[in-house]
Amino acid sequence: MRKTGRTKANPKWHKLMIALLALALLGSACGNDEAPKEVVIGLEQEITNFNNLTAADQLLAGRQIMRAVWPTCVRIRPDFSFEPYFCESLPTVITEDPLVVEYRLREDATWSDGTPVSSDDLVFFFENCNEAGDDCGSTAGFDSAELEVVDDKAVRLSWPAGQPYVEYIQLFSGPFPPAHLGRDWSEGFRTDPGVGAGPYVVDEYNPGSDLTLVANPTWFGAGPGIDEVTFRFISDVGNLPLALENGEVDVIYPQPQVDLVEQVNRIGGVETSITFGPTWEQITFNTTTVPLEARRAIALALDRELIVTALMRPFSESAQALGNRVFMNGQTQYEDHTPAEFQQRDPAAARTVLEAAGWELDGDVYAKDGRRLSLRIRTTGGNNRREQFQELVQNQLAEAGIQITIDNLPGGEIFPALLGAHNDPPGPPGDFDLAIFAWVGGPLPAASASQVFGIDSETNLGAYVDDRVDELLTEATFTLDLDRQAELLNQADALMWETLPNIPVYQLPFFLAWDENIQNIQDNPTTESFTWNLEEWELAS
Repeated sequence: MRKTGRTKANPKWHKLMIALLALALLGSACGNDEAPKEVVIGLEQEITNFNNLTAADQLLAGRQIMRAVWPTCVRIRPDFSFEPYFCESLPTVITEDPLVVEYRLREDATWSDGTPVSSDDLVFFFENCNEAGDDCGSTAGFDSAELEVVDDKAVRLSWPAGQPYVEYIQLFSGPFPPAHLGRDWSEGFRTDPGVGAGPYVVDEYNPGSDLTLVANPTWFGAGPGIDEVTFRFISDVGNLPLALENGEVDVIYPQPQVDLVEQVNRIGGVETSITFGPTWEQITFNTTTVPLEARRAIALALDRELIVTALMRPFSESAQALGNRVFMNGQTQYEDHTPAEFQQRDPAAARTVLEAAGWELDGDVYAKDGRRLSLRIRTTGGNNRREQFQELVQNQLAEAGIQITIDNLPGGEIFPALLGAHNDPPGPPGDFDLAIFAWVGGPLPAASASQVFGIDSETNLGAYVDDRVDELLTEATFTLDLDRQAELLNQADALMWETLPNIPVYQLPFFLAWDENIQNIQDNPTTESFTWNLEEWELAS
């Protein structure tokens, strides 16, 4: 366990803050020889933009880091309850029809350069996420609302009569960037966050290597209990246990894999936890390159039960194939909509579907109009479990005359390619045919479902279009009756089994391992992730 810090050069934007605080800090530092408390976290993904609200940069790693640096109005606790964070209370409903909601920031919330966190920041967020075509991971809720500035610390959102946005409680829960720096939303924060407002500020970023946070003296809350937190980027997941064992890192949060979990459990002085949340692993189709008959053939040729048995049962004997894209196993709203034809693997039926659509065998692979059914599958390279997943898919589809080529990039580098970030203009369709990754959900699923499958969503990676599904998802986001909302979402999922934007496979477990000297660490299997309470972590004395 590290309890001594390292000397680091401070970026120019951080020097001013240090200079202003130097006199105040000098008095408290005199006579104190105690070394700063430090924790190093190993991450398999690297942040791609400090503003991870853009369509191409919504990596979990970005949120794991920035939730401790930038503001978020409300946060989700591990039990899926909501609590105010940078807002002084949960959003206040002013009127129900039409729905008008006020979001009021804490009076004592300030950026690290002394500028108040203000309604200007909320307006900046809203203006970049309120219409189709904005470079924003999700416009849901904002795109149907009007914004009114109440004062320097509060704004109100209003929705048309009869069209309330049921998930209003999660809006403005970024973490969102500062407006007062005058930077571009998409590119202005790619390599430098500028300032912080949370318990930490970014001290040093070495792309491809590590990123270090230090305590923010202007933070309004208690703590932080750790002076310095370094995120070390280790894209090869197999190296994380060794780094933990050697003391190179103190916390790891890898994609769980049987060998990895067993290896970590043999390390002395380490505690672990496995949790299941609203996060699910799936195969997304690029609908512009994989026609419907091919998607149906793939669904017929896959043995999802075998995949679950091989990859998930070692973590939980109750693991089962996922039959819903909105609700997870164990939720009361969950309904398994898997059609009977897809419940048992049937390569012969897959071949029949292809041949009925005009595909003919060319050797061992089907072809049509001069094109062989040879598809690229991509995922986060270095993740052994996902690579095993790919190999199972490759072998199973070969029996149906479908050729699969594995084409990965390390860690989070794959997501710009999947999101089509380098297209002109940026956006779907991305550079893939099939992709394996996880969608991370939350306690209110309507907005996230619309984000993934909505026609105008920038994060509809596969360019999926189904007007019937889109109408149901839109209605669900306007439905305050949660029972009715669940009914609409389940109808949408049932329809998606007909047109197959993707194939849900299993609910993903989360594996957290940490040095036993770290106290108050707790996984949060929502979008908040394990750093949700980073300011509360402490080292045993």
